[in-house]
Amino acid sequence: MEQPLVSVILPTYNRAEYLPRAMESVLSQSYENLELIVVDDGSTDNTREVVNAYQDTRIRYMRTPSNRGVAAARNAGIRRASGEYIAFQDSDDKWLPGKLEKQMQVLAEAEPDVGMVYHIMSRVDSENEVYYIPDPCIPMNVREGDIFTYLLAENIIGAPAICVRKEVLTGAGGVGVFDTTLPNLEDYELLLRITAKYKVAYIDEVLIETYRLESGTNGNMLHGIISSCMIIKEFERELKAKGMYERKLECLREVGRMAHAEKIIEEIIRKYCASV
Repeated sequence: MEQPLVSVILPTYNRAEYLPRAMESVLSQSYENLELIVVDDGSTDNTREVVNAYQDTRIRYMRTPSNRGVAAARNAGIRRASGEYIAFQDSDDKWLPGKLEKQMQVLAEAEPDVGMVYHIMSRVDSENEVYYIPDPCIPMNVREGDIFTYLLAENIIGAPAICVRKEVLTGAGGVGVFDTTLPNLEDYELLLRITAKYKVAYIDEVLIETYRLESGTNGNMLHGIISSCMIIKEFERELKAKGMYERKLECLREVGRMAHAEKIIEEIIRKYCASV
């Protein structure tokens, strides 16, 4: 049986030194019917030269005129994609052998209401500590199937771990692509839209190694708060119906207290959660 084509979207910005690891881990997969779409998001380093050094005809290189961020870059890749399925790779991560083959096998056997499959991913932080997404303490019964309610409470999926049917995103009645108005958390917001409409499958195995190369900053924290508020507003009805709304806001306020930024956080909540 012919393998369906998988489009792997790899956005990158000034990460030329890490690109070979990321690209080669995709190109060496046992599942070979793929196209690797490298979206150069306005890099000023030698990204183009690194990509052009590969002779693999499955590579598609595209460059955006300016740096617009990961959400816009991924969306540009999705628009270019020819595959029936979409997977995501980050420019500083490493797919492990067999990742894509295992995901496609699960999707081939899944019911039509399963929109995507994901797996465990490991993450090495800036202090070389390793942790896992989903966390090992997350119960198995909330990791697959109809997980929307659990995902509303807590994000347990990393975007590089998913493989999704393209029609789920861009088909008739699809949920759409990444929201470029969010400062960050755009992957979490998209996953909420997917799981609100589709069931998900899960592979209980680490199939990607990811790396956090930069330490977080206060600005990133504020972007996270703003994005969280925007997501809370978007899913306000669902959160209130499930009794989670006030708890979500209180979690943000607790972040503000810990960072000694209570006033700033309260202003963000009032601005982006208009009903408060």
